[in-house]
Amino acid sequence: MSAGELPEDGEDLAFTIFGLYGPGRRHRSQGRTVVWITDWTQGSAGMTWARLSEQVGETGLRPFLLADMAGLPGRPWGAPGGNRNEVISDSLDITAADRRDAAAVLAGYWWYDEETFAEDEEFRAMLAPFGPGFPGLAPATADEADPELTRRALHQYTRGARMGLVPARRQADILAALGWQGAVNSRETADITAVLRSWEDRFGARLLEVGFAEVRLFVSRPPRTLEAALPIAAEHIAFSEEAHAALSDVGGIARAIVDNPFWDFWWD
Repeated sequence: MSAGELPEDGEDLAFTIFGLYGPGRRHRSQGRTVVWITDWTQGSAGMTWARLSEQVGETGLRPFLLADMAGLPGRPWGAPGGNRNEVISDSLDITAADRRDAAAVLAGYWWYDEETFAEDEEFRAMLAPFGPGFPGLAPATADEADPELTRRALHQYTRGARMGLVPARRQADILAALGWQGAVNSRETADITAVLRSWEDRFGARLLEVGFAEVRLFVSRPPRTLEAALPIAAEHIAFSEEAHAALSDVGGIARAIVDNPFWDFWWD
């Protein structure tokens, strides 16, 4: 099997090549193979993801964890052994994301105007210490997190999960490669991809887990102080409808992401 080539349906080679438990299936959209998904739940999902991420140079395939809907195992990715799914569509022409600028994308979703801001105390409290204008991209964080703390965070991610493998140029492009439709009601996948690329560059944020309308990132360079976290939190508000356990105010999000290697986002 060559680099970037997905295993065949039920191919046992996946066990020896990737060290995954049990076979998996190719999932298709509009007649095109999009992703290979394990039939079996992988234990210690965080460490499995980390190991597969280290092998991307050899395999050409990028891993992500599948998040099922609460109380509905098998949704939205389809039951093990089947091809039915609810979030995969035709993959995005990646040049659409290439043409997007993360700062312009986030500014476009920062929907607060001067009049609303002046009249609505709730909005002012939600955006404090910022005003109605998007404050711009936060500076990159320079220091990598302690490697031991990073390893420990993933090691403690012990729950089981099915695993997806996607041929993609970088981790931030996985959603575009899938044609993921989880945010279709409010955000374009090309816009999301452009922002994820920027976060990957500035904060070492990599896509870890994908669900029906939510994603989780693993962040190797999270902000270390509240001051550094505040402008990042403003980006999070523009990026999604809810972040980090349904937080929707800059101050609350900033406090939640200081030294936090996991960033969570949800769309309606």
